[in-house]
Amino acid sequence: MKDPESQVFNTKTLDANAIKIDLYDREKDSLEQITQLLHRAYATLAARGFNYVAATQTTLVTESRLSAGQGYIVRQKGNDQIIGTITYYSTARDAPDEPDYYKKVAVGHFGQFAVLPEMQKLGIGSKLVELAETLARADGKDELACDTAEGATDLIDYYTSRSYKLIEHHQWDKACYRSVILSKSLGR
Repeated sequence: MKDPESQVFNTKTLDANAIKIDLYDREKDSLEQITQLLHRAYATLAARGFNYVAATQTTLVTESRLSAGQGYIVRQKGNDQIIGTITYYSTARDAPDEPDYYKKVAVGHFGQFAVLPEMQKLGIGSKLVELAETLARADGKDELACDTAEGATDLIDYYTSRSYKLIEHHQWDKACYRSVILSKSLGR
């Protein structure tokens, strides 16, 4: 039987007052919980053959990715369970396979974006993407970008419905799939 508090999310819409989005705090936020969230959220993509880092990453990788940018976590108010996360990067990470598009000064990007499967399609992800867009605007960026597997057409459809456009393809060193880089003009 489900916890009665989780019933708040068993609707098609979400009361914005039911969640709280905070900047990741290494002193109080559980890396294990965030990593488990990522594993669960990316499990269906992994089952489809996409080896996203987030599907199997360790807590050390989670910490590294959160710390490389501005990591945010979502909780249901009155509950300690982490139900979503996103990390905004104002500059490209120092990685040999980082997309050239992410290295542009006018482009911010986000990653490590996830919502618990049972909480998806309730607007939590949209709130997180809106937060990343707000952060990028405040950072003086003209564009906000992200990437996903070329075959993850459901995710590509989600981003294009939010005015993200296909920019280029990219091959991450350890990925078994080709990625698409998507970007949205922030209309500053």
